[in-house]
Amino acid sequence: MGSRYFIDVTCPKCRHIEYNVWYAPTCGVTKWKCPECNKVVDLEKYTGITKEEASNADIIKQIYEVHNV
Repeated sequence: MGSRYFIDVTCPKCRHIEYNVWYAPTCGVTKWKCPECNKVVDLEKYTGITKEEASNADIIKQIYEVHNV
């Protein structure tokens, strides 16, 4: 589990703007398809936010280790 984002995306092909596109890389939601021209956009490349950067697995592991010593 990790961070989820609502982002505004401008299609690089037709310039259509879509507001509040959901990007949740740790849940596998990493692509957006433009409703106007069907161009598929890789949201990791578009935002620069990787799955690793969005992940909170390390924090959860630390909490678990502290409480299960």
